[in-house]
Amino acid sequence: MITIKTILLPTDGSECSSKAVAYALSFAKQYGGRVVALHVIDRRWEEQTRVVFAEVGQDLTQKIRSGYAEEARRILQEVADAGARAGVTVETRVVTGIPFDAIVRIGAELPADLIIMGTHGRTGVSHLFLGSVAEKVVRRSPCPVLTVRQAEHDFVTS
Repeated sequence: MITIKTILLPTDGSECSSKAVAYALSFAKQYGGRVVALHVIDRRWEEQTRVVFAEVGQDLTQKIRSGYAEEARRILQEVADAGARAGVTVETRVVTGIPFDAIVRIGAELPADLIIMGTHGRTGVSHLFLGSVAEKVVRRSPCPVLTVRQAEHDFVTS
């Protein structure tokens, strides 16, 4: 028998991520599990902005960092609120790192029984340049991964 007690839900607040929230809450409710909602602040932004804003100073970098953290808290609060409405326990976490790496690491640390995440479904040149966090997670994850694309097929109603 398959047991799904801990579901890791990486989210960036996008529409794709919102679809994944519905799936994660539905699975958690059905299996009596909990959802760990995760937002990863990409540490590469700081490395890039450090060079761009070097002349402006540390103050601006700190404001940008605070803005990212506040946005992460807002996104995760929306997931927690949806969980409360659905009667599902939702734990929230914000970490800084490289997104796919942080997701795989947290998945192993929990340990997660399932990772449910949105995917933008990019192909061609945009996939080549932007890569796919979801694809990298699928390839490296210690547990099964369910990827959810935008509303082509809605099997779960919100």
